[in-house]
Amino acid sequence: MQRFVVVGLGHFGSWIARALYQQGHEVIGIDANPAAVDGLADAVTKGVVGDGTDCGLLAEVGVEGADAAVVSTGDDLAASVLATQALKDVHVRDVFVKVNSPEAARVSLALGVTDTIFPEREAALRLAHRLSSKAVFDYLPLAKGYSMQEIAIPDPWIGRSLRDLALPKAHGINVVAIYDVLMGALQPVPDPDTPLKESDLAVVVGRDDAIAKVLSAKRSAF
Repeated sequence: MQRFVVVGLGHFGSWIARALYQQGHEVIGIDANPAAVDGLADAVTKGVVGDGTDCGLLAEVGVEGADAAVVSTGDDLAASVLATQALKDVHVRDVFVKVNSPEAARVSLALGVTDTIFPEREAALRLAHRLSSKAVFDYLPLAKGYSMQEIAIPDPWIGRSLRDLALPKAHGINVVAIYDVLMGALQPVPDPDTPLKESDLAVVVGRDDAIAKVLSAKRSAF
């Protein structure tokens, strides 16, 4: 079991806190609004009404040395910066900060946070890829130009195995999981010798342009 801290229990912060708690972890939720803390009374290990930028408070409620923290203070960039620094001062290993603009992301990254979370942008990117390609069911950006995508099996892959397709060598992409929609069965480590079926979905990782290329290729291209 790990120990997590969530500073700011608005919509995003409360969902994160609930999800971590439901996974069996210790969660300390902090917000200056008593109503926000009361609303999560049954979904966190400890709910604290107080200032998440106060090092003394953080140490007092058991934040020191926590495995990770999520800072979700809405549009208040100053509070986000101060909370981040306070968490670092009490030796929280990893700090993730929710931001609402590229400028806020740059400020947070300059402070040495582990990563920033830009929910609106990430949701928009995922939806845009789903809307623009009927073969893409989900999209998760990784690094610039790279992503993990859940895709329908391209026609040229049907009836062929991953070993036969040699996708890493031929196209620079990897299939990391196969989901059989009809059977409801997930293969998190796909058998390289099992022929792929039309009813399968593939979770692939690689460059966006490489994945787009295999999705648009005709059978003769393979």
